[in-house]
Amino acid sequence: MQRQILVTGGNSGIGLEMVRDFVNQGHEVMIAARDLGKTMGVIQALKQEIPSARLHGVALDLADFASIDAAARDILTTLTQLDTVMLNAGSFTRGLRSQANGLESMIGSMHFGHFRLMQHLLPQLKIAAEARVVVTASVAHWTGRIDEAAFTDYSRYGSDIVAYGSAKLANLIYARELARRLEGSNIRVNAFHPGGVATGIWREMPGPIQKIVDKVLITPTKGADTAIWLATSAEAKSHHGGYFTRRKADFSKPSSRNKAIAARLWATSERIAGL
Repeated sequence: MQRQILVTGGNSGIGLEMVRDFVNQGHEVMIAARDLGKTMGVIQALKQEIPSARLHGVALDLADFASIDAAARDILTTLTQLDTVMLNAGSFTRGLRSQANGLESMIGSMHFGHFRLMQHLLPQLKIAAEARVVVTASVAHWTGRIDEAAFTDYSRYGSDIVAYGSAKLANLIYARELARRLEGSNIRVNAFHPGGVATGIWREMPGPIQKIVDKVLITPTKGADTAIWLATSAEAKSHHGGYFTRRKADFSKPSSRNKAIAARLWATSERIAGL
């Protein structure tokens, strides 16, 4: 089955490895990332490497709702049979900060930005014969918590590590709640932990943490493997609402499986980032 796939954050790190594998499999792929110039350079390089690659790029700033809305229009115009979405874009910002819209920057882009984007894309996925959504979560979700006041008052997190973990916890909760809401549909939704991957996300981590993770980091190719498997394999079609590491179901923080917390987060997300 040939797919039309959107990859957010697909111009570097594990997102780029997803894109490379997908086009090697013959799928049509659109890279959505903030720096369109960088994205087009990546596309040019991939087409030299894989002449048959069907690739597109679109500018997407997940911190800016207007950018998200504009990108969604381009995505749906270009990928008229979109059936696979990789919600992968993410970043660690050293030091707590806000976006222009007042949201804490990490949860603002990684969760609320993706939530708004998916509001645009879900109608198309629902009419596909068989669709998949894969969310890049992280073991770091264990350090996070869902604190609605902290969405705009980042001082409540106390540290950038907790803020990052909270964004990743929100990613995982969203994936499970979306799966629950789509139960019985043609769409399969799963999340995964890529492992400690040697990508740019670590550049802003505190020095001591960098020294520790440098010893255990894996390559982006290995980090992307579970995502690619969830998106394209026949085996993964049976999975829905799961959280995986190295292609195996993994245990997660109890709050990531709490239906009441998920319902509240969904309602808040609709209020803040709904269409």
